[in-house]
Amino acid sequence: MAPIQRKGRGSQPKAAGTIQTIPTFPSQASTSYKTENVSTSEGQPDGYPSGVVLSVHPAWPDLGINQGELFFECTLFLYSVLALFLQYLNLYKSLWWLPKSFWHYSMKLHNINPYFLSCVGLLLGLRVTKCFWSTISYIFNNICEGRSSKWRQALSLIQYGVVKVPMTTMILTSFFFSFTRIVREFPSSAVIYFLFPPFVYSILFFHEIQQRLAKVLKKTQEVLRKDASPSEIVDVLMEEDAGWLDLDTVAHMCSGVASQARQEIDVLLVDVFLRIKRCVFAGLSTAFLSIFLPLAFLPWQTSVGLPQKVLINEVWQIQMAFIVFCTAFTHYVTYLFPLHYLDFMYRSAIHMGRWEEEPPTATTITSNLAKKIPVVVHTIPHPTIIWSRHAAPYPEGTVVEIDGGKRYKAVPISNKLRTISAQPGNIYHALFAFWCSSPLSLINMLCISQFILIFIQFWLLVLTLEWQHILTLVFLMFANYLLLGKLFKDRVIIQRVYNPSTEDLALIEQVGINIQNIIVNKY
Repeated sequence: MAPIQRKGRGSQPKAAGTIQTIPTFPSQASTSYKTENVSTSEGQPDGYPSGVVLSVHPAWPDLGINQGELFFECTLFLYSVLALFLQYLNLYKSLWWLPKSFWHYSMKLHNINPYFLSCVGLLLGLRVTKCFWSTISYIFNNICEGRSSKWRQALSLIQYGVVKVPMTTMILTSFFFSFTRIVREFPSSAVIYFLFPPFVYSILFFHEIQQRLAKVLKKTQEVLRKDASPSEIVDVLMEEDAGWLDLDTVAHMCSGVASQARQEIDVLLVDVFLRIKRCVFAGLSTAFLSIFLPLAFLPWQTSVGLPQKVLINEVWQIQMAFIVFCTAFTHYVTYLFPLHYLDFMYRSAIHMGRWEEEPPTATTITSNLAKKIPVVVHTIPHPTIIWSRHAAPYPEGTVVEIDGGKRYKAVPISNKLRTISAQPGNIYHALFAFWCSSPLSLINMLCISQFILIFIQFWLLVLTLEWQHILTLVFLMFANYLLLGKLFKDRVIIQRVYNPSTEDLALIEQVGINIQNIIVNKY
């Protein structure tokens, strides 16, 4: 793997930040996504101490279909607004369809609190605002590159005085004005629910918050010493969390050194867990703000002060929250786990392999019924060796023993590479090998989960009789259909890369011939 750089969260360009690198080794052979550098060492079998192996991975095409972060966050924000609108439709529906109804509209709009709606909308758009801030910083940093100090000062003044400061002022002013009105109109027990998203975030990302606070403290000290400008403190608060692998600069390390393969997996596991936590928080926050929070701020009295109560279908609310959570979670997974990231995981899993625990050695005592002579039958085990983290990758079928007397047998994941670099007894290595044993395993799981979710919604649509439930399920199903279509398209791409059909191979050959003819005619 090329030097692993921890930078932004996806393939999008980010503002300048701290970059941590893991040292590379002189014996490694890099395999990039766009080209496959095939290297061998004479006299050494594949996967042994030379550290250089023959590449066993197909070349990954440059698809160029990664969506930008700002576009993705805007898409998720629109889905959140749709879920919030459908929740209001279910809560404040009217009997407008009756012949002599007092209501001329489908919703009781006077029951909707505009201040609460403003607060929830701003909270749902918080990620969009943060992403827009980072995009503005990136654009102005590119413009300032190579300019004189006067140009940089002028552009910095425009950046903060015209764009960032007015935008931040309007958002904060609107939020705090609306929040103060909510505090006055609703009991304190309801206002406490606003603290749930920050509480969950602090639990899931406690380590990242500590790192962010340390950076802010360090930057504040630099500002006090006049070594930095105060605007840099805000940039530190708005920058992306540290720890993401930048997929544009990270490539798989096709190495035959077992320690390097395990190091790659350990770094990749940390990144995978961080991305999964981000997906879980996105799903929880979207479902909480769009579905649950409006239930906590129902109008409890009329405009003239009389008490009123809004009837709630608890089962239906749970179903809506579950659908919104699963959809937002899967939508975030499709962004944080793009196709080349899934390919990256599968390549690493091939080099790791897996270990199967061998049953303990048994001694069987039987008796000869004819002569009544006991016969002791010993089960002869395979010859074992002590596993060492400094050893070369173990060949297929090797039986090793670890501390505690447990014995494991080496089992490869792919027929292309029959050596094992994983650590026996390591549950994380075993889970990684299980989920990444096939390039299609993860994408198949996502497709199946979306299909099941669509089937559940369709079944609810068949059973429901209320018009607001029908509209809700139709709109939510439409979003899931779009998501399923994207997942299925990704699955087709991965399948054609790893298992191309005869037509695909003929098309690739034809495209290569056409490109070669164009180059010859041009030069």
